[in-house]
Amino acid sequence: MNGFYIVGRVSGTPERVETSSGLPLCRLRLSVRKTNKDQEEGTEVFEIVLFRSLAEERYEEGQCLAVSGRMSANNFDRDETTYYHTNLIGNSVTVIS
Repeated sequence: MNGFYIVGRVSGTPERVETSSGLPLCRLRLSVRKTNKDQEEGTEVFEIVLFRSLAEERYEEGQCLAVSGRMSANNFDRDETTYYHTNLIGNSVTVIS
């Protein structure tokens, strides 16, 4: 099973671009509250990538979203070192008021 479900607030201004093939793409960051084992609160920020109609929606800083989707792993080699990166690709977005 390859999936995630995350609820958080939009942090910063979402970046909207088009791929080289003209596909709408939106990158946004979600700030999510967390509590560690000592009950200290903090936040984690996750970058979510949205395509097609989801990328064309207008998301605003501070807006609360629930996003579900899949993870996509990428790697590349540079200077004899392999780098790994995981993308969170959103398949569904719900605005929580």
